[in-house]
Amino acid sequence: MLHASLPLLSAALSLSFSLLVAAPAWAIYKCEADGKVTYSDAACADGKTLNVDTGKSGAGIARTPTQAAGDKTQSQRLEHERARADKQQAKARQKAEREAARAKLVEDKQKRKCTLLAQRKKWADEDLRTATVKNLEKARRKSLRVNEQYQAECPA
Repeated sequence: MLHASLPLLSAALSLSFSLLVAAPAWAIYKCEADGKVTYSDAACADGKTLNVDTGKSGAGIARTPTQAAGDKTQSQRLEHERARADKQQAKARQKAEREAARAKLVEDKQKRKCTLLAQRKKWADEDLRTATVKNLEKARRKSLRVNEQYQAECPA
């Protein structure tokens, strides 16, 4: 007979233990005395009531139609400002990309021009070295001009 009442006794003990452990906490009092802070479920000796924001949203608070309309217009205004700022950022990014592409094109064009001038300079110097007495002055003048043009267009 003892075996039949054992599960019932066990259930009763666990239920009573869980009720003792989970004591209701309707109110918690924070008391401060002599620089020490204590918390208890009984009111402090010289306690004052203090409203504490629990961080819950005001979803349960009834709002007047004018407050709701004001919130709606404010949210629309903020959304409009955010969209305008995003649009300005996109324009600025596109402008920067265009300027970078343009600068790259200019740089590539300058490199091609300098490569061409370097080749012309090389050929003019070769022509000067292989020139005959009859063509020497003409080759020297051409080499000098090509070298000057290269130095002016392509600073090292």
